[in-house]
Amino acid sequence: MAVNQPGSRTALLSPAARTGARLVRSFAERETKALYKRNLLGWLWSLLKPLTTVAVYSLVFGVIYRAAPPATANGQAEVFALYLFSGLVVWNAFSTIVNGSMRWMDGVSELRKKIYFPTETALVGGAVATLLQSSLEALVLVLIMTAMANVSWTLVFLPVAMLLAAMFALGLGFAAAVVNARYRDIQHLTTIVLSIGFFTVPIVYTPDIVPERAYGLPMARLVELNPLNSVIAVARDAVYFLEVPDAADLATAAAWSLSVFALGLAFFRRRSMAISEEP
Repeated sequence: MAVNQPGSRTALLSPAARTGARLVRSFAERETKALYKRNLLGWLWSLLKPLTTVAVYSLVFGVIYRAAPPATANGQAEVFALYLFSGLVVWNAFSTIVNGSMRWMDGVSELRKKIYFPTETALVGGAVATLLQSSLEALVLVLIMTAMANVSWTLVFLPVAMLLAAMFALGLGFAAAVVNARYRDIQHLTTIVLSIGFFTVPIVYTPDIVPERAYGLPMARLVELNPLNSVIAVARDAVYFLEVPDAADLATAAAWSLSVFALGLAFFRRRSMAISEEP
């Protein structure tokens, strides 16, 4: 096989790492095929769903409530749908991975009772499949921005934001998958928390309209401290404002994503085997 050839890139990896990489790829392919199996439109569903969501939110917030989007770099692409989409593409990847982690864990529940393999590869593979799907949404956004002449080299930071969002989500997903394997209420609770969390991040609104205080709480500060706020800010700077992301936002996003991923993976590795041994 090519992976064993001395000149191949994977030859630099240890045997365990090569096995893990093959498992991740296998689970990613499995998730991709299962996602659109027997669907006539196939991959088009990955575009229709977010575009429909953008259309609905744009109607409600952009037309009915007349929310004004911030100015773009060229001053000609101030469309609320684009401002919304630039944040939604990151949120979709994040929420899909968090929710999907519990399903991916369940999908290998019987297999992991029969043979040993690094169970986290199933979740990482699912996350990779989600990122591939989300990349199509991001591509649509980039193409629209290009058509409107609002494009720059800063787009290179969009994949960075997507990757950070995926790592943050996967860290939470690792923990949720383990707890959900024992307490099935977690999957329902996670859906509720994500629904609420969506409106705690400036996606369907601009940060400047958040009041300093409301109901005795420092609302503006709470929104600012939301870890996903920094990740989405990086994406918006890259694709909407065409600016190099703020160093503080980038550092905050990276710190949260790497920390949550590492903690979630450590918790998962410590607890997943114990769960697999339960009847």
